[in-house]
Amino acid sequence: MASSSIQNVSHWPYDAFLSFRGADTRKSFISHLYAALNGKGIYVFKDDKELERGASISPGLLKAIEDSRISIIVFSQNYASSTWCLDELVKIVQCKNKNDHQQMVFPIFYDVEPTVVRKQTGSFREAFSKHEEAFRENLEKVKNWRDGLKEVANISGWELNEYRSELEFIWDIVKAISSKIPVKSETLKNLVGIDSRLEELRSLMNKGPNDDVRMIGICGMGGLGKTTLARVVYDLISHEFEGSSFLADVREKFENKGSVISFQRQLLFEILKLEKDSIWNVGDGINILGSRLQHKKVLLVIDDVVDIKQLEYLAGKREWFGSGSRIIVTSRDEHLLKTHGMDEIYKPNELNYHDALQLFNMKAFKIQKPLEECVQLSEGVLRYVGGLPLALEVLGSFLNGRSVDQWRSTLERLQIEPPNKIMSILQISFDGLQELEKKIFLDIACFFKRKTKDYVSKILDSCGFDIGISVLIEKSLLTVRENNRLWMHDLIQEMGRQIVRRQSPDEPGKRSRLWKEADVHHVLSQNTGSEVVEGIMVDDYFFRGNDVHLSAKAFSQMTNLRLLKINNVQLPEGLEYLSNRLRLLDWHRYPLKSLPSNLQLDKIVEFKMCYSRIEELWKGIKPLNMLRVLKLSHSENLIKTPDFTKVPNLEVLDLEGCTGLREIHQSLLRHNKLILLNLKGCTSLTTLPGEIFMESLKTLVLSGCSKLKKFPDIVMRSMGDLTELFLDGTSIAEVPSSIELLTRLELLNLNDCRSLVRLPSSINGLKSLKTLNLSGCFKLENVPETLGQVESLEKLDISVTARRQPPSSIFLMKNLKELSCRGCKGSPSSASRFLRFPINLMRWSSDPVALSLPSSLSGLCSLTKLDISDCDLGEGAIPSSIGDLCSLEWLLLSGNSFVSLPASIYRLSNLRRIELEECKMLQNLPRLPASLQSISLDGCVSLETISDVLNLNEHQLPNFHLRCADCLKLAGNYDLALSLLKEYIKNSENMSLSDKYIKHVMTMGDVLT
Repeated sequence: MASSSIQNVSHWPYDAFLSFRGADTRKSFISHLYAALNGKGIYVFKDDKELERGASISPGLLKAIEDSRISIIVFSQNYASSTWCLDELVKIVQCKNKNDHQQMVFPIFYDVEPTVVRKQTGSFREAFSKHEEAFRENLEKVKNWRDGLKEVANISGWELNEYRSELEFIWDIVKAISSKIPVKSETLKNLVGIDSRLEELRSLMNKGPNDDVRMIGICGMGGLGKTTLARVVYDLISHEFEGSSFLADVREKFENKGSVISFQRQLLFEILKLEKDSIWNVGDGINILGSRLQHKKVLLVIDDVVDIKQLEYLAGKREWFGSGSRIIVTSRDEHLLKTHGMDEIYKPNELNYHDALQLFNMKAFKIQKPLEECVQLSEGVLRYVGGLPLALEVLGSFLNGRSVDQWRSTLERLQIEPPNKIMSILQISFDGLQELEKKIFLDIACFFKRKTKDYVSKILDSCGFDIGISVLIEKSLLTVRENNRLWMHDLIQEMGRQIVRRQSPDEPGKRSRLWKEADVHHVLSQNTGSEVVEGIMVDDYFFRGNDVHLSAKAFSQMTNLRLLKINNVQLPEGLEYLSNRLRLLDWHRYPLKSLPSNLQLDKIVEFKMCYSRIEELWKGIKPLNMLRVLKLSHSENLIKTPDFTKVPNLEVLDLEGCTGLREIHQSLLRHNKLILLNLKGCTSLTTLPGEIFMESLKTLVLSGCSKLKKFPDIVMRSMGDLTELFLDGTSIAEVPSSIELLTRLELLNLNDCRSLVRLPSSINGLKSLKTLNLSGCFKLENVPETLGQVESLEKLDISVTARRQPPSSIFLMKNLKELSCRGCKGSPSSASRFLRFPINLMRWSSDPVALSLPSSLSGLCSLTKLDISDCDLGEGAIPSSIGDLCSLEWLLLSGNSFVSLPASIYRLSNLRRIELEECKMLQNLPRLPASLQSISLDGCVSLETISDVLNLNEHQLPNFHLRCADCLKLAGNYDLALSLLKEYIKNSENMSLSDKYIKHVMTMGDVLT
């Protein structure tokens, strides 16, 4: 099938071109045929009527052939004697072949047999004898006539001698021609954004061999334009099939008695012209459909299907239909389409902004450009409804002809009460859900839009809502977007919330879900809650700066409360009751020291009380089999953790910032399901009890536990899954040699461990380690040579350590990408620039000594960043082998004492950035690589020239960054500065570039003076 678009509808000025030998048929057959075609509304070009007598065949007649969708050639006894007719014939064949058979040709054999035309015998032979004599010098023309006759005569057509009467003959022709002319439907007028959808749908329809029977589903939310798209495709291509039928509004009509039979009758009548009373029961209809259509190429559209039986009755099997048939089904239910075995499912997107604005303006203003004062109001409508065609049409038509004030009031009302017509269309999908699926939909519409699918699934599964999310996705009520987040159209969300509001229009305490601050405030302060309430969830800013004081009985009537998320709610009289059905409890700044004594948390999945005043969660052993997430971060009054013996499924425990926490219960460190344990900033924690046996733990955070002096020994397989260990800011003096057992550890952070003096040589056992941070460990003198055996290591930071000579093995690490030795010269004043804490100078381990680099750096073949700033590197301290770092992109050399740099730097073909700030002894630079994009020279007071070492062309200048403040000896070096300034001036109107160039001017103030 050839591709189509809306433009194809008007592509053909004529429906049909009638070619005939006037003397044979004009006054009899042709006049009757023309009248019959014209009576069916088929626009026919008949040459003796449309052209003035005696006019040349060219160009008018040739143009008419090109402009006709169908060519009807009437072969009569003397047809071949007319060169005029033969020229028409050749042009018709050329157009058919040129246009990939979009132009159709139908032969009619009037008092002449097809074999006579095909083989040019009888009267045709006599005619060609004369033609060959007359066109002796142009026999190629005669050959084209012969070939054209042969080609057309091989096309299936109509023969008069097969009919009882000429009238029957004519009506059979007219019926067939009529079926090939697409309907010029009103659907095709004023459509916006349809072409791209048509192209995508047609590509799916045309996949595979042309003679395959293909079933195509069109799936999406209500109001998206599925039916319109199917109607357009049907109108455009139905003429390409032997029969076609469009079964509209199947969902709505199927509910009526006898509707199945009526649909079957309609299908058979439209395709086979069977009388509508030919079937009387569904079974007969299935049998007739399955047997009578298998040799016909048909186009069938079944619109708005909601039940698989509807498809089984009307298009049960693809074997029912002949080769090349296409079955198109529209539905909101993707699962239904998949179950029936659709070859492809097309999901049209909403209209883009441009098309949405155009459609809305056409409806609201009857023009494509809105009135000036309504531009912003139009955009407000688009922000609300997005690209949903139904909503755009309804709102546009409603606002047409209304005043600007009426527009404004309508937009305000939209946020409260969307139009009923839109909501009723959207609610059809909701009404078709099972009761459990309705609960899930309302939970997501009211609480969980934009939350991750995994998170919502865990919460809802705990409520007994198992596969519901997948059902909502299949029914086009919900989608999953980037980062696996759940999303639904704003209007679908509003439809769900409207359903909840209708449960009790006047009293929110009798609604199942509460999400608006005003409603929650009313229910909690007036104590109007009821057993109907299942969820109360408001965002983190609820009542911020305006604490609400509630009575102790605020939740006493809400016995079915499953979900609770509130903030800054005060309870001066305490709290008597919370529902024992809670799955989610998120109470930011919970004001009490303890939970209600009668609270049962056996169904809780996620428990959050960050910034609370809780001192103790529970006493003794509490069975919490469903609890997965427990977060009490920044609860500064929490003194100890409870017994976790009966909390077997806990995965996340977050106690960050619990500065009063002094005691960790032994059961926690023997938990075999915990994945994340965050104790960051627990500054009162001094020890971890006993050994750690946490087989599932992946991330352990002890950052900032400043009183923690010892990390426990690791037992075989006790933390076999650990991938991240944060010990930065602790007071540990040693890392246990048993750390080698952490074979899956990828990150080890020991930053600012001020008491750390040694690392074990067994560190080479960390076979998966990618990142090791030792910066700020200024007592650390030994970095074992065995570190070089950790082949997986990619990032190593040994900045500001007591070690002056990095282990030679690290310079052979072929996978190392980032290496920082910043501040490794033993100077406490220099080190303090990089640390977050004050340094006791009396404890500094040794006198300043310059960092020593090996003569060869070529082993670091993957290194992209090297930081050796503030290492007291003098002249010649940087080896010439630095030019061997073929992958290096960023080189930091600031704060050193060299006078020059190795010339080999020019070989760094990937170098993008170099930093040389405060290199006060630096006098000259070598030639720098052409790849350079940024150079920082602030404070290089001895540097005299730079322009002759840079390889910048006019294309690099706009993106080149140069910093050279306080470079006093560069004052006379104008060339580069002026070039950069010119680029700034030239691009100053480009706001995306102007900031770059203003920086150039500001940082080169001394240069320009």
